Amino acid sequence: MASQDVVIAALGASAALAGFVLVFLGVVITGLSSFPPETVRLVRMRYLRVAGVSVVAFLLSLVTVALAVVWLAYGQNRAVYHWTIWLFFVQLGLVFVVGVVTTVQAVGV
Repeated sequence: MASQDVVIAALGASAALAGFVLVFLGVVITGLSSFPPETVRLVRMRYLRVAGVSVVAFLLSLVTVALAVVWLAYGQNRAVYHWTIWLFFVQLGLVFVVGVVTTVQAVGV
């Protein structure tokens, strides 16, 4: 029963982190769109890279949610359980990086 509680927690947390990533992505897109078209390409590429990492983090959140639902609905396979937990921690680290980089860019440090 403890494994089921862990997967349910990972499911909820992954869905919440997906929402946070969309907020960060909105900040990045707003920052990117604030530059005029003649802005140096290097500056725009920095924002596009962060946007790309944000999209990867969002997709990773969706994969983690999907794996958790598969584990809960279709049998409790050990491999699916371990992938769910492992991907959750990868997602957590990636969201942390996206949050820090987005905040630093927004503040202008």
